[in-house]
Amino acid sequence: MELVVDATVVFTGIIGTGVTKEIIFLKSVKLHCPESLFNEVEEHKSRIKILSGLSSAELEELLIKLKNTIKPFPLPKYEKFLNEANKLISDPDDTEYLALSLALDKCPIWSNDPHFKEQSKVQVFTTKELVELLKTKKLF
Repeated sequence: MELVVDATVVFTGIIGTGVTKEIIFLKSVKLHCPESLFNEVEEHKSRIKILSGLSSAELEELLIKLKNTIKPFPLPKYEKFLNEANKLISDPDDTEYLALSLALDKCPIWSNDPHFKEQSKVQVFTTKELVELLKTKKLF
């Protein structure tokens, strides 16, 4: 199963120890993101370190694993979909994720952000919905 994953899900996966982190590292799930997501993670690294309780070495190790697990796409790969995405969703912070999804032939999005549910062009799964789906497909 392939999904575009948003920053809030990734931050939850880094900071927490629950189901989000488990799904991120499932072999049966392939995750994609805008390249800017990893820039955002880098910008908030000191805060992530405090919230996660991880040492600097542990955080670096986890970030390396994430970068090997989540495939980033540079802006030119989905840039032509930004206008369409911007018209479909009210939160400008979500535009890149929706544009990437459209560029990837409407790849479903994994997000707990309710703004994504405003549009009906791309399927969106919350973590809870994704867990249920993965269990029915026997992938989790």
